[in-house]
Amino acid sequence: MIDIHSHLVSGVDDGSQSLEESLALLKQAEEDGITELITTPHFMKNGEFRIRASELVKRFNELKQAYSGSIKLHLGNELYIHPDLPELLEKGDILTLAESNAILVEFPFQNYKKDYDEILYELSLKYRIIIAHPERYRYVQEDPNFCLRWLKEGYLLQSNQNSLFKKETKKILLSMIAHGFVSFIASDAHNEYRPLILKEAYDLLEEEFGLRIAKQLTEENSRKLLVNGEIHAEYQEIEKKKKRFLWF
Repeated sequence: MIDIHSHLVSGVDDGSQSLEESLALLKQAEEDGITELITTPHFMKNGEFRIRASELVKRFNELKQAYSGSIKLHLGNELYIHPDLPELLEKGDILTLAESNAILVEFPFQNYKKDYDEILYELSLKYRIIIAHPERYRYVQEDPNFCLRWLKEGYLLQSNQNSLFKKETKKILLSMIAHGFVSFIASDAHNEYRPLILKEAYDLLEEEFGLRIAKQLTEENSRKLLVNGEIHAEYQEIEKKKKRFLWF
């Protein structure tokens, strides 16, 4: 399995806070069957986490030197939406995923502004857009077809493995997967409470949707991403259930 979203570079965001913690998470990932991963520190232009690429590369190399296991490590960023992202990417201040043409973009959890669509469009002129954990956003939870605004533009969706097991996200995420919305399942690992695992999610996907979908969402699409291969989301709009009224 290949994980495209995790927070293992220590001390740069709300993920791992020490090299020892990062190595423990990687040991956990080995035992879980993960063979390759991208660690994606947060970058928030107006937020708390905004370490630039040059410093991230230095800290990432320290992690690689300290790690002697079997997992192949890559570096990227989880980019919080901001109008300056195109310029920052052009200058090399922030990172694509594993030096590919793909970027991982995150939004506010409560409100989505129309301006974000314009920023995404500008980014899409040079980069492949991957939307981070849409099932966690309130506006998607209220109406999963909100994702159609992204899917129709050719953007891909990445969901979190633990969302498959949480009461507030499991039902909606299973529906999104069933309708072809999701192209990647990743760990979004931060620490022991948000672990670096995928096997439990893989098993659930296989049980619900079969082997082909389980492998596609946890390995095959991720492998294509790493080599800039073509990935297409074949999706269908989720039909809204009609409300039933009881007449007396």
